[in-house]
Amino acid sequence: MKDGSAFLNDNAQRIIDGMIGNAERLRIAVSRGPLGECLIDAGAKAAGGVEAGLRMAEAAMGGLGSISVGMDRASQKWPFTVEVRSSQPVLACLGSQYAGWNLSSQDYFAMGSGPARALARVEPLFEALSYRDTASSAVLILETAEPPPRAIVEKVGKATGLA
Repeated sequence: MKDGSAFLNDNAQRIIDGMIGNAERLRIAVSRGPLGECLIDAGAKAAGGVEAGLRMAEAAMGGLGSISVGMDRASQKWPFTVEVRSSQPVLACLGSQYAGWNLSSQDYFAMGSGPARALARVEPLFEALSYRDTASSAVLILETAEPPPRAIVEKVGKATGLA
């Protein structure tokens, strides 16, 4: 695929903007970090929920996938199923959703997933994918209980070329 032609971060940003506009209904918390970055808590301290999780997953895939939840009566312990579809699964999953960016600073550690990875291209995986996203904003998902410290935000900004 031609560089930038999948618009991973632009697609994800539209999903995130929709989440921000529906923050109360989705039970998420939206705030600004020390460098002006937008932070969304979809389950660490905020209640979050299934709909917030589905939207976050779609953003993580750079908008190249759709996710739905169904019921499966075969398992009483786990009655829900998750179905993920994409016409570009390699780019959506490996190039975006995969949590492959190690982000650590002093006592903070998180793995970064989402389309910001395709801007930064700091993982060897991107040599094989031969894709580089272009965007004026980046969407990065961190599975962590705490917001990233300033050093991590600066690292991401520099790596993505957006700082």
